[in-house]
Amino acid sequence: MEATGATQLNPAQLNILRLMSYIDTEQEQNELQDILLQFYRQKTDRLLLQFQKENNITQQTLDDWSNLHERTPYIK
Repeated sequence: MEATGATQLNPAQLNILRLMSYIDTEQEQNELQDILLQFYRQKTDRLLLQFQKENNITQQTLDDWSNLHERTPYIK
């Protein structure tokens, strides 16, 4: 498949661009960026909790991993 150099935006991306046309100041741009970052943080948190639940990962598991030492020993 040959690259054409053009990227086609999906409907959600086009909608965001339309909404961005109403942004008049840098402060509004920063506020929107904060809102989008909060949205993706929450989404990431939900996915992580789902992963933990599906794989039976507890706080004890995380504590054990934080103390795990699996480096290959040097062979002389």
